Amino acid sequence: MATLLHSAETGHANTTFGHVVEIASNLLGLWRQRVVTRRELGYLDDRMLQDIGFSRLDAEREMSKPFWRE
Repeated sequence: MATLLHSAETGHANTTFGHVVEIASNLLGLWRQRVVTRRELGYLDDRMLQDIGFSRLDAEREMSKPFWRE
């Protein structure tokens, strides 16, 4: 209990919580970006995919990945 009070008094608990919230927010943003970009791959035709160095198969593989996987 004394440790919790000490942490709260010095602000360490708030700093740690804020850091966790920031990390979680960044992770959610990354996951959202993956969802959007993978969906957008589906709108590209073969010529556009070739321009970015992707084949249709590459795009299909990327689009089939879950959002949490790189």
